[in-house]
Amino acid sequence: MNKPEMRTAMTAALAALSPAALAEGSARVARRLSATEAWARADLVLCFLSMPHELDTEPLIAAARGQGKAVAVPRIVGDDIRFVMLPPDAGELSRDRWGIPVPDPAWRAMDLSRAARPLVAAPGLAFDREGNRLGRGKGYYDRFLLGARRACPDMTVIAVCFSVQLEEAVPHGSADQPMDGIVTDRETIETRRAQFRP
Repeated sequence: MNKPEMRTAMTAALAALSPAALAEGSARVARRLSATEAWARADLVLCFLSMPHELDTEPLIAAARGQGKAVAVPRIVGDDIRFVMLPPDAGELSRDRWGIPVPDPAWRAMDLSRAARPLVAAPGLAFDREGNRLGRGKGYYDRFLLGARRACPDMTVIAVCFSVQLEEAVPHGSADQPMDGIVTDRETIETRRAQFRP
């Protein structure tokens, strides 16, 4: 499959998951990720805010806060995403036209230079065991990760997804940023860029 075909197929597969399957799988992913070495050593977790029919990151955020880790979440600014710090008292957020929660513009900007071994919990539509990632086509995360890896070489990027999102091979190009690992509801996968251990 090419990228558009895989996006269509994976969007349909995710939409077919029941609310119970989404909730149970999301909780399992959070437990698996929080058992990795990368999680244990990170003092900052960069975590996306979930859209409908996507892995729910609330359990991840709750786990990070429960262990005293700072949490940063993305805001779309023009053609890029910028991470801001999620305040402990953040309430229900409004959602954009895609159903994605929108952080308050007044929240403090994240400073990667102050983080020790930050961890990115990366979203995506499909992944393969080599660490290739298929996003939604806008390139937000690829552009962000390229710059963030240059600024913070100790950063670890782990894809979080359901097992149904694993493909034998994901089409990718030179601009696509690979994952350091993948955590699903069923397994923890080390990729060719592996920098963590379960």
